[in-house]
Amino acid sequence: MPQLPVRSSSRGGDPEAKRRKIRKGTHSCWECCEQRGTTCRSQEFPDEQPPSSERGLSQRLSRVEGMLERLVERIAPDSYTPGRVGEQSLTSSASAEDELDSSSDILRPSAVEHPPVIGMLDALQEDYGSAHTSFVPTPASTETNVASAPLHAKHAQASKVLHATFPCKHDIDAILSVGSGAYFITTFFTGINGPADAPSCVSEVPPVTSHPALLAKRLMQLTNCMQKMSPNLVPPKLVSKEPLRVQMSRFVSVVSDLVAYNDDLVGSVEGLETLYLVVLYHANAGNLRKSWLALRRTLAVAQLMGVDRWPDDKPLKSVDPRSDPSTRTRACFLWYHINFSDRYLSLLLGLPAGCDDDSFAEPERMARNTPIERLEKLHTVITGAIIKRNASSNKQTAAADAAFGTTQAIDCDLEMAAKSMGPEWWQPVVLPDPATASPAELVRAHGHVMMQMNHHHLLILLHLPYMMRDPKERRWDYSKTTCLHASRSLLRAYLVFRHLTDAASACRHTDYGALTAAMTLLLGYLDPKLRARARDDPASETGRVRAADRALVVEVRDVMRGIAETASDKLARETSDIITRLLPLTDVDVPVAGHGSSGSSGGLEGPVRLEIPYLGNITINPVSRRAGREQHHHHHNHHRYDSSGVAHTPAARYDGGREESIAGLDHTTMPGDSHVYMGVNACDGGLLDPSLQQQSQETPAGSSLAFGDEASFSYMQFEPDIPSPCQYPELAADMDQWTFQGFDATFFESLFS
Repeated sequence: MPQLPVRSSSRGGDPEAKRRKIRKGTHSCWECCEQRGTTCRSQEFPDEQPPSSERGLSQRLSRVEGMLERLVERIAPDSYTPGRVGEQSLTSSASAEDELDSSSDILRPSAVEHPPVIGMLDALQEDYGSAHTSFVPTPASTETNVASAPLHAKHAQASKVLHATFPCKHDIDAILSVGSGAYFITTFFTGINGPADAPSCVSEVPPVTSHPALLAKRLMQLTNCMQKMSPNLVPPKLVSKEPLRVQMSRFVSVVSDLVAYNDDLVGSVEGLETLYLVVLYHANAGNLRKSWLALRRTLAVAQLMGVDRWPDDKPLKSVDPRSDPSTRTRACFLWYHINFSDRYLSLLLGLPAGCDDDSFAEPERMARNTPIERLEKLHTVITGAIIKRNASSNKQTAAADAAFGTTQAIDCDLEMAAKSMGPEWWQPVVLPDPATASPAELVRAHGHVMMQMNHHHLLILLHLPYMMRDPKERRWDYSKTTCLHASRSLLRAYLVFRHLTDAASACRHTDYGALTAAMTLLLGYLDPKLRARARDDPASETGRVRAADRALVVEVRDVMRGIAETASDKLARETSDIITRLLPLTDVDVPVAGHGSSGSSGGLEGPVRLEIPYLGNITINPVSRRAGREQHHHHHNHHRYDSSGVAHTPAARYDGGREESIAGLDHTTMPGDSHVYMGVNACDGGLLDPSLQQQSQETPAGSSLAFGDEASFSYMQFEPDIPSPCQYPELAADMDQWTFQGFDATFFESLFS
């Protein structure tokens, strides 16, 4: 590069410039110039200013030199380049194996000798403020050791923010010393019997120079450990005075903003694990819809990375220079866990599954799994089958008939899966002593009881559409019996689980399963024949079973009340409230045909009314159908409709003038039904969410359920909700704003299907 003049001799006749003294200690400046390979400016003579044209050129060249210097600093050998092979003495075997296994490395020179062009352009783009195109690695490039590329400046800033978000070392150690959360989270993806990192690694905060995905993963591991901590075991002397729930929410917000929704940072095994840990947090916090949305993003990123097609014996790309390939999460485990959670949440919310791939359950892939892992994979396949069954049964009568045959086939698959575990495995789990049991024993006990609950929950959801059918048709008896038996088994397993942990946010799906079982068991006592047998002979087997069922439900209700009080948990509180409101159904002896008229010896003082967002109002009123018609005649006179036929009464009850009984379900018609759910949002002029509209339309407006004409017994009525759309919760509202997240709507839609 041409050197700019430091002296000017334009006036050749001028005497030589006066020499000036050189300031002591400036030899270091000369050494610096020699190291840089540049010419040193002498301080022996005063500098003379160049002409204006040369001054502009000098400024431009100075800017270019500055940019090049910053670029050289980024790719210099002593800069941070994690995972670089052959350049650092601390290079791990993981990086070496990545370099050897990578087929794409053969096609390009070493990143150390030839800096990648993309990295150079990124450095220039940062200076000029332009954005670069996001990139998620494809299957051909996921194993490439891209950790050798320098950390981008904007990613370095994200690492600094994430590093500063961690609690202090004292608080981290105190939190992880309580319970088995660290052991659970480190074995979550690999299994208890699989190779995994030591639980102590969760307490190690990666350096600030680490990749953001690595820092985010560690922060989410810590957050999930905090969720599983019992409120009675919270360390009393934490340095941070911020409530743990607020801390966890803040951690997740930082990770979501900086990493989880940044396409440039999730294309690695750490990035994918971070996405899933965010999913796990929202599911345990009761934010089912946020969890479902995050799951779909996780599923999409996994497919872009080729995780569903990745060889089992080849580790995924890592951004951790110290990562050991032998303990790194395998693609098959990640792909299976993502599909398991996606299908389970989709079933609870009445939504379609994101992927139909069942390759993880192929016999050759399950050959190396433990029995409980094989059962879990079979449950995942069966969950997808139930979702498809539900979607087909809502289309037409022929499909509904075929759906019953599908239900029987799925039930056989569940029975075969249960038999594969042996009868002893289904006995109540023996509780280990938390004071003496090892973390592995506690995690095994948790996994055992949760798998029992999951199996019974699937049985309930499979047969729930056929539980309230006409008792005159014997083909529904098996579904009714299965629902009641599975509900009792699930509630007993739930009590065992809650003896293991009383943390409200520990494995939250167990609470939804318990609510499903409690409501199913209590609503089962609306069967008039079951009531008649229990009332006529309280000492009979039916009477004893009813008393035992009531005691079981009360015990579950009390456990949930305790969790609500100690943890201030809204979901547990409202779940216990619903159980309390439905509990009198086990005591009310409603007279059926030929058994008298109005007397009631139970404690149900009036109809039970449940208001469900995006669905309507469910009124459970075990009275005679004749009395119901008289009440309707009086109430119908108060209906007001506008010109479009839409009722102005939000809770309008309409039984209609004609009843059609199809398999025990009475369908009635409300004037203006077609306008109720498709109206325009009065707040913003937009339509309501189409999926929620579709769910509401599938449930007939003003419907009532009855146990056949012989019983003369109409006990449950559905009243479509017609409030202003402004009153609906947001699409993905938190649990504090929308407690049951649409799970309750799915439950009652299944009953009315």
